[in-house]
Amino acid sequence: MLLTMVFWGVSFVASKLVLSQIQPLTYMGVRFLIASVLLAVVMALRGRPAFSRKTHLLIALTALAEPVAYFLFESYGIRLITATTASLIIATIPLAVTILASLFLGEPARPGGLVAVGVSIAGIALLVVGGDPAGESARNQVVGILLVAGAVLSAAFYITLARDLTQKVDPVHLTVIQTWWGAAVFGLLWGMQSPSGRSLAGLSAWGWIALAFLAVGATVGAFLLYNWALRYERAATAALYINAIPVITALTGWVALGERLTPLQLAGGALVLVSVRIATRAAPEPVAETVHNLPPEA
Repeated sequence: MLLTMVFWGVSFVASKLVLSQIQPLTYMGVRFLIASVLLAVVMALRGRPAFSRKTHLLIALTALAEPVAYFLFESYGIRLITATTASLIIATIPLAVTILASLFLGEPARPGGLVAVGVSIAGIALLVVGGDPAGESARNQVVGILLVAGAVLSAAFYITLARDLTQKVDPVHLTVIQTWWGAAVFGLLWGMQSPSGRSLAGLSAWGWIALAFLAVGATVGAFLLYNWALRYERAATAALYINAIPVITALTGWVALGERLTPLQLAGGALVLVSVRIATRAAPEPVAETVHNLPPEA
């Protein structure tokens, strides 16, 4: 579980590096192409699933939210804000699921969940207003945060709408097929760009290493490790591990990219982490279990 958190924490910094060198659609196309090929091997070893046409259709529809919409929002947003800020916002996915489950599934809103919403909003507000004046423009900060918030909502909608699906379908088969759908959509969008836009010529040696890490480590390796670890770890305990992701991202971003958070942003980040902890403690166990089938990663 800790190794998985390291993979996902570093993935935000690796994404930031790659996206500074090539276009987002090119990045997503190549990352998911590599991951889909590797997951094809996993599928061959595990055996082909016997899904009905209805199940295939449901998986295709949910794949539009995750990974398609999720990575579109996140990839464009992370270009405008620091990797650490992005990871802090993505960490609110469990909180967003709690809200959507209350709105669309009729699950009762708990006082702790409502408190978490207020604390999270306050934390994100500090992330916005506390931006370094010498860094990105205020407009870019706001746009970047809104785009990453769109990724949070995309993941939350997927988790909420696909709750029954995730309980009935083998999570390995589900993730493999969703990755294939993501590769198909991102591959199409990648090919529709101009020759200069879809070029990989801008990738440095470190860029290629980061891209390989994102496809092999953060997508395939971390996914397999996490699903294996969940067999031996309670969902409530898994929430504690996920809170470590922004910390790992902050340390990696500081070492690799020289990123810094201002004092106000540090306070905002602390509030975000507190809100996530409140939300996961307030959520009933079934919701927490579903949330942790799809943890935050870049």
